[in-house]
Amino acid sequence: MLIQKMLLVVSMLTLINSVYPQSLTNTVHKTQAAAEKHNDMWCYSCHSMEDGDICIDNITANYSSFMKKCKDEEFICMVKKFSYTTSTENSTSSPKMWSLERKCSAHCENGCIVIGERTKLYACTSCCNTSYCNSGKGKGVKTIAKLLPYISVFCVQFLMFILIL
Repeated sequence: MLIQKMLLVVSMLTLINSVYPQSLTNTVHKTQAAAEKHNDMWCYSCHSMEDGDICIDNITANYSSFMKKCKDEEFICMVKKFSYTTSTENSTSSPKMWSLERKCSAHCENGCIVIGERTKLYACTSCCNTSYCNSGKGKGVKTIAKLLPYISVFCVQFLMFILIL
């Protein structure tokens, strides 16, 4: 008798779950209108390798071809900049931009990744969340690259000081 009751309960739950699948889960039911996020985000969208220097230098001029309405899930504007420096024993060059990309994005993390020793490749990303906020040239490399020659000189002087003692 107990097994028959349990089977009846299981079959009732299965029937309820097939008719109302969200009723037995932890999800909250929302109407379609409530579930949709309205996205009014606009970003500049271009790539210097395809669009040339206009993507780098004068993006805020009235270039409607670079103004893009972001997709539903893209609530972030991004600038991704690739640059590099070269180093010798005595000096480090100033950063040279290789490419710059502007676009809408669903995910973005501010910061830089630096790869290499004598030739360093910088991949820097800047993120913002208001329309057309991605008009800058990206961040991150400028302050690091300006300090590198001083850090190198300091290290050499420190080593010489230790050797003299």
